[in-house]
Amino acid sequence: MDLLDSVKCERRTYTDKCQTHSHPYWQLILPLQGNMNIKTNMFDLELDDKSLFFLPPDFTHSFYGKSKNEFLVLDIPSKLFYTFGVKTFNRELHQVFDERWKAIRYLILQETDSSSLSDLVRYSGSLLFQQNIPASIQFIHENFHQQLMVERLASIEHFNVSYYCKWFYNQTGMTANAYIQKIRLEKAKELLETTELSLLEIALQVGYSHQSSLTRLFRKIEGLNPIWYRKRRN
Repeated sequence: MDLLDSVKCERRTYTDKCQTHSHPYWQLILPLQGNMNIKTNMFDLELDDKSLFFLPPDFTHSFYGKSKNEFLVLDIPSKLFYTFGVKTFNRELHQVFDERWKAIRYLILQETDSSSLSDLVRYSGSLLFQQNIPASIQFIHENFHQQLMVERLASIEHFNVSYYCKWFYNQTGMTANAYIQKIRLEKAKELLETTELSLLEIALQVGYSHQSSLTRLFRKIEGLNPIWYRKRRN
């Protein structure tokens, strides 16, 4: 059970005593000074000021520090990243700590407001997603407004259709068609909230030829007409 309601951000140091555990929340480890060793099923490495590390929930890992060290550690509620709609992070990530991440670390260190910190963490998550999301899922995000066939998506990953459908469900927790609908719905919500476009114009922008298709999608998932959604949000 994830007991975190909001992001927990702390400066932490690690001793030479090796510890092993797992936790039900995401964890992002950013360097401040010194080194630490971390071992998972995939990695056995020494973190320094040139790298960052990201752990999904419930991944067992061992860690210790050999010398003076300090790291900025963010414990992140599972719901904060699941809002992206993808469970793609089913493995650990070891990334270069470049200038972009240094800027993010600076902003995190300056931030004391919990809502703003959550926004920074979401942005950090989006960077990790962009760099690690499977090619066919990235293709969906870039082309959701077009007609997308499962056969085309499977070919991007070089899988047959049957295997791809199982693989996709394991990655996202839903079918490819349901995932495409979810992306279209989120884009339609954004357009309803931020523009004065008609329902037909919005339907066309998110990949539907008829306004009625968008209305059915809203009623199915949101339980209300898109017009009422717009009025309620405004």
